[in-house]
Amino acid sequence: MEISPAHIWRNKHYRYRFEVNVCPKCGRAFRENVERCPKCGERTTRVRLPLNGKLLSWTKIVQVPDGYEDFAPMYVGLVELEDGNRVIAKLVDVLEEPKEGQEVEAVLRRIRVDGQSGLIEYALCFRPS
Repeated sequence: MEISPAHIWRNKHYRYRFEVNVCPKCGRAFRENVERCPKCGERTTRVRLPLNGKLLSWTKIVQVPDGYEDFAPMYVGLVELEDGNRVIAKLVDVLEEPKEGQEVEAVLRRIRVDGQSGLIEYALCFRPS
């Protein structure tokens, strides 16, 4: 699977700074660059999510998709952030099996390398704190 520089650029606010657009009226959050809430039409504002939280649930992926072989096995978890929002994210620096309720923090990590172009993709992941 080839990495798209345009896709990385469009998602940079979420992937690198953990920012989302939030509707001040109904509270919905959007990873995409949404100017108006599709539910109520209110103008959204950009908000930075907290970088700390606790692990609610997790899974271990042994058969990873093409392009992710160097990262096998992969851990993915449901993280409740300090502000109550929940995100699904890759877990990194896992030395022993994760534990539900464990404190985690966001860190920037390489998540994929395109073998054809050599383009490297980074994103915020969570590690035990």
